[in-house]
Order: sequence, then structure tokens, then C-alpha cells
Amino acid sequence: MEESYDSIFGRESTIKEVKITHEMLPLTINENITKNALNKGAEENKWVLAFVVGTKPCFYKFYGSIIAAEKHNIPYIVINANQHYDDNLTYGIKEFGINVACNLNIRGGLLKKSVELLLKFKWLSDYFERINEKAKVVPVVLGDTILTSIVPAAWMFTRNEKAIQNEAGLRAMAPTVLKDKNVSFEEFYKKQATGNWMLLRNEPFPEQWDTYVSAAGCEYLFAPTELNKKHLLREGYNENNIYVTGGVVVEALDLKLKEKPRRSIFEVYPELSKGEWIRVDIHRRGNLTPTRFKAIISGIKKLVKSGYKVNFIEMNATKYAINKYGYRGVLNKLKENKNFLMTDVWPEYSNVVEFYKSKNCLTAFTDSGGVQEEMNLLSKPCLTCRFNTDRPETVMDAKSNLLVPPKSGEFIFDSINYLVKNGKLDELSKGKKIYGKNVGEKFILVIKDLMKQNKSLFNWAHDVLGYEEEKINPDFL
Repeated sequence: MEESYDSIFGRESTIKEVKITHEMLPLTINENITKNALNKGAEENKWVLAFVVGTKPCFYKFYGSIIAAEKHNIPYIVINANQHYDDNLTYGIKEFGINVACNLNIRGGLLKKSVELLLKFKWLSDYFERINEKAKVVPVVLGDTILTSIVPAAWMFTRNEKAIQNEAGLRAMAPTVLKDKNVSFEEFYKKQATGNWMLLRNEPFPEQWDTYVSAAGCEYLFAPTELNKKHLLREGYNENNIYVTGGVVVEALDLKLKEKPRRSIFEVYPELSKGEWIRVDIHRRGNLTPTRFKAIISGIKKLVKSGYKVNFIEMNATKYAINKYGYRGVLNKLKENKNFLMTDVWPEYSNVVEFYKSKNCLTAFTDSGGVQEEMNLLSKPCLTCRFNTDRPETVMDAKSNLLVPPKSGEFIFDSINYLVKNGKLDELSKGKKIYGKNVGEKFILVIKDLMKQNKSLFNWAHDVLGYEEEKINPDFL
């Protein structure tokens, strides 16, 4: 029997239109703040720095640059991603008196946020031109958040101008001793500080991708340390456009060492005032995989059962992993022990500094990059729950930090127990401070000099090589 095309496939077309765009929340603009800054920049022929805030730590990391910009009369605006919109994660706005000019209100996963950022920064670019087309707005991105990579790309593709990356050159490394599976605890921790290291940029993800891509979209790069600068030079960036200025958290940390919090953390959680506590905060995606997270929870359980006092911070990412893998019951059971305290994120940075600096802090067990810097500046020991770190200088140079990779619960417990019992935490607390002083001031002074020299935010090859651009005779055209 002969079959026709229509009898097999039908007459109607199988092609259909599918809507793939997603709904976005509107961004909000404080027009008075924005117009004042842009008009000031145009009138005084100055760059208008647009400090782009991505996450909770960005508020205090930008604090030094903001107060220095005000001191040196450089116009600026603050653009907040507002992806973390609860009071705990945005308290830095109140704590540091930051006036936000724009809330982007981005939501969703990494891809959705990236798409929103591209579109909303295109709108912002057009909006800034409508306010004052003569104003030179320069985005300043920080560290390794999703905004750090996407904002420079959006700006470059929209305006043919690059941004500025502060805290540039964060490249993750790992001690080669990690390859030796049979090394003793003594040798493992000794060789971290004295042995060889290798680049291992797989993690943190996506933060390593963010900071790496960001540098390509930024004309001027401000690095915390000489090691960060070496990374950037190896990748081919112009040495004349790289500045080593120090750790961006310095001014905020100094401020909080002088100020008292609204309410002492030892009043909020009286348990913390008794004995020495290990503060645990885990949130990196790599540590939220089933095997690693199981090791971390198991290690915490062993520490508590052995008498160590553990303060476990339940961050948003941590909460997700706890519920996904079914560890809520395990942690609730641990709460029956007086030496285990599980808390939400502490909204006030003052409380974090207050606790870390106190005699009640035995150490931090963390996968945060910023905490590794803060513990160095506070002369407190840090133990980093990672297989690599984007602050390797805290181990190699400062010797204030050691990696305790989450191989297993037994390894975590045995490592921390070994380091405590053998006086290694005391050695870490004596590590040298490496992140400098007056970091925001140094950053702004460089910006002032770049403006004075009328430096460009985008340079073609002939600009870099020193060729003068040929003027075209209109008659020739």
C-alpha cells in the first residue's frame, strides 16, 4: 500500500512560535542623586564613578572608596543589584550610610540575572545620556560577583568604553601537597606554608569565571597584592594599567573596630560569651555538592560530639543544601548540645568584627574569600574549607591561614583537632598583616591622576603603540 506524505506527517505545519523572554522586575532610580552626580561630573569635567554593589560584603568593601571619593570631591553613584533583598543581606546600606541611586532588582539563576544585567545596563546607559550626554560615567566593579563579569561586558558593548575592576587578579591556587594522598597531618600543613603551589582555577564557581572575564572588560585594574598583579601580567594585561592598592575591606574593618554595634553579639547570643567558639560559614557551590556537604556536616557533628563549641551560620545557600540533602534533622539534633549554636546570617558587620576580634573566637572555619582577609587583618587564625583558595597569599606569605579541604568528616575533624592540640592556631594568629592601609584613598588618588591625564576608558591597538590617529580630510570623503 502506497502512503502519501500527508498521511504520514499531516497537513499542518509543526513549526510554532515559542516565547522565551522572561518577566523582569522594573529597576528603580533616585533621580535627584543621579542627576546631581552626572551634572556635577559634566560641569567639572570629572568621571562619575558608578560603584556597582553585588552582594552583602560589597557594601563595606566599597566603603573606603566612597568616603575617599567624597573627600576628594569626585562625583559618584551607587548601583545596587538588589538580588539579596532581605534586611539581613542589605543592612550594609543603613550601617554604612550608603545612598543608593539605582536598584536593579535582578532575580533568578545565574543566566537570568546575566540577561537582566545586560538589558538593564543598556537602559541605564541611554538614561544617563538623556540626563546629561556630556557626563562620563565609569562603572567600578568589585571582586568576583556575577556583576563583576557582566557589567563591564554590557558597558563595553553598549558604549564602546571599559569599566574599572577593583580587587582584580583573584586567581585560585592550590598547594601541590594536596596531590599526596598519604602525607601526614604535620607534613600536609607544613608544606602548605612552605611548599609549591599551582594554579587551580576551577573554583570557586562562578566567582573565578567572573573575576577572570571582568578583567578583560576593564581598562584599569586595581589589585590587592603583588601576587594578584603577577597573575594579571601573566595573562597579558598592560602593566601601566595595573595598580596594587591593598585589600578593599581595610577601611570598613577599621571603622568597625572603633565603633560599637547597636547591640553586642554577646547580648544577642549569650552562649557565645562562654568559652571559645569555631564560627562556621559555608556557602560556596563547590562545597554544596553531595559528597563535600556530607563531609562538612559530618565534620561539624564530630567536633560538637568531641566538645568543641561550634557556631554554624545558616546562609541562604547553606539552607538550600541542608533541605535538599535532608540534614535538617541532624542539625536539629545537634541543637540539643549546649556547645552547638545555629544562627541566621548576622546582618550587622559590626557584630561579625566584634566576635572575630574577641577572645571567644577560637577560629573561623570558612569557605569565604573575604573572611580570609579579615582574619589576617584582625590577627586571628583562619581555616579555609576549600581544596584551593583565591587568597593563597594568606597561606604562603602571611601564614595566617591554612586549607582544611572537605575530603571527609574524619579528615575535617582530625585536621582541626590536630591544629588546635599542636598550637598551630597560635602560630596563625601571629601571621603578618598583608593588606595595607588607606586602600580607598589610594584607589581614588589613582583615579584623580587618570582624570588629570585625560586617560581613555578604551584604547585601540594604535593608541597603545603610540601612533597618532590620522585626521581625515572631509573633502577626501
